[in-house]
Parts: sequence; C-alpha cells; structure tokens
Amino acid sequence: MRHTSSKIRRRLSAICSSSLVHALAVVGMIGGMPAHASSFPTRNITIVVPFAAGGAADTTARIMADAMSKRLGTSITVENIGGAGGAIGTIRVKASDPTGYTIGLGHMGTLAAAVPINRKLGYNPRTDFEYLGLVSVSPNVVYVRKGFPANDLQEFILYARKNGSKLTMGHGGIGAASHVTCVMLFQLIGVEPTLVAYRGFGQTVNDLLGGTIDGGCDLLASVSAQAQSGNLRVLAVAADERSLVLPNAPTSTEAGLAAFKTSTWTGLFVPAGTPAPVVETLRGAVLDALSDAAVQKRLADIGAEAPKPEQRGGPYMKRLVDDEVARWTAILTKANIELRD
Repeated sequence: MRHTSSKIRRRLSAICSSSLVHALAVVGMIGGMPAHASSFPTRNITIVVPFAAGGAADTTARIMADAMSKRLGTSITVENIGGAGGAIGTIRVKASDPTGYTIGLGHMGTLAAAVPINRKLGYNPRTDFEYLGLVSVSPNVVYVRKGFPANDLQEFILYARKNGSKLTMGHGGIGAASHVTCVMLFQLIGVEPTLVAYRGFGQTVNDLLGGTIDGGCDLLASVSAQAQSGNLRVLAVAADERSLVLPNAPTSTEAGLAAFKTSTWTGLFVPAGTPAPVVETLRGAVLDALSDAAVQKRLADIGAEAPKPEQRGGPYMKRLVDDEVARWTAILTKANIELRD
C-alpha cells in the first residue's frame, strides 16, 4: 500500500512539474510578444496625406481620422506632406517604423499611375505596404469653363479635334489623377491638347475662371462645389451611374464615350512589416468607420462615396493596386508619359 502511494505521489509530482513548465512557456510567449501587438494603440496615430491641406484627399483623411479615433480610443492627427505628385509623403510612410502609428493615405495616382511615370519613385506600391482598405471612391469627370463653346461631350470632342493643341486643359501635375484622366480621355478621342500643370485644383480653378485655360479632368469630389455654383460645367462623369451630387451631369456612356471609365479611389496603408495584430486592429477601425452613416454622408457631401461592402478590406485594396498599376502602365506607356530630370 505504501509502495502504491509512493508511485501516486511521483506521478502527481510529474504532472505538476509538466503543468508548471507549460504555464511558464505560455507566460514566456506572452512576455515575448511585442507590447504594441497586444495593447495597440497606446498613443497618438498620424495619417500622412501626401498633398496640401484643403483638397479632397485631405478632407477624406480627416473624415476617417475622426471616425477611426472613436473606435481605437486614441487621437488621430493628419499631417500634410506634399510634393513630387505625392511621392514625398508616401516615401515618408514607407520609411516610418512599422508599428501602426504612421498610416499613409494614397490613391490611384500615388499607388498606381505613378509607377510607370516615375522611374525614381522611391517606393513600390505592390510590395512596400500593408493595405488597410479603400475609404472612398469618386468618379472622375471632364469639365470646361463657363462659356466654353460646347454644350455636351460630343461637341467638346468635335471642338478638340478641330483645334488640337489650341485646347488647353489644366491638371495638378504629372501623375496626378487630374493628369492621367486627361491623358486617358484624349487617347480615346485621338487628340493632343495642351496640358497645363498646376500645383493644385485651387490654382487650376483660378485660371479657369480667368479664361486662361478651357477645362480639365479631375475627380468629382474636387470639382463638385465649383460645378454646383456654376463656375464650371461637367460634361461627363466617367462612371456607370449618375452622381447624386451632380444628378444633371450625364455618365460617359450617356454622353457617347462609354470607354471613358475611371475613378479616383482612395485608401489607407501602413509600412510592410507592421505586426499582423496591429494591421487587423486598424482594418477593423476602417471597416467600422465606413459602416457609420454619418461618415457615408460626409463623404457624399464632397462628391465621394464609401466603397461598396465587397470593395472593403485590405485584400481587396491589394488586388486593386496590382490591377491598376497594370492598367495605367499600359495607358501611360502608350502615351509616352514619363517624368524626366
């Protein structure tokens, strides 16, 4: 009996010892986890906008910062770092510590069209970032100044083919959405107008109102206020459906140029190497924000819209970036558009 009790005591001792080792191992694993992965966020987060304050991208970032901060329980500030068509601010995000505290905002220009245009871009959208998801989509439009001698897109096309380089169209710099949209439009209609570069939409509008240029191509979110006030006329929206913001503006299909389909999508990203738990926490905050009716209304007020449910999330945005790089590479290579020193 004493022998049996001894065996039981030895067995219980072995079990307890094994349990202790397992418990210590679990504690060790937890202790070895990066603190930010389990407690993120513990401080202020910054969203870097690679453009000047006041534009559609800046406004979108501020809408998302407000909404995401509520989900994450920390303040989110917006930092504007413009220059080089958005490359400087995007490089700043790439070079930041991959901790989740620096988020980048980019769009079809900085994350797709810039690739074939700028051989010294300084980042690769396909490999340098983890994508949190799209946050807004705004169809691009073609617009003209008040008094321009064309009442619709077909008359504009006839005017462009007759006048060629005498037609002047403004844009926000080589590689900007307003630039590549014009390149696409005139590639479709077989015309080479004079494209005039500006530092932003504000400067473009000033010359448009002064009659120095004839029009431009830009995202609806940028031009909607000026269109509603009558300072410019939108000839076509490059989308399948009319905009709720400008319901009288025809779609490109209705206007007779169905191939003219392009939108300026905007999304958020962090540097590659950001811990997966942090990425997932941020993705959850983005999804929560986009489900908020107040956020959807604020986006609609600037002529944008929240992406459809099936267009949300990091994996979708990653696929979109890959597809858009390929699409714009074909268009811009054909047009021989490239930044040159």
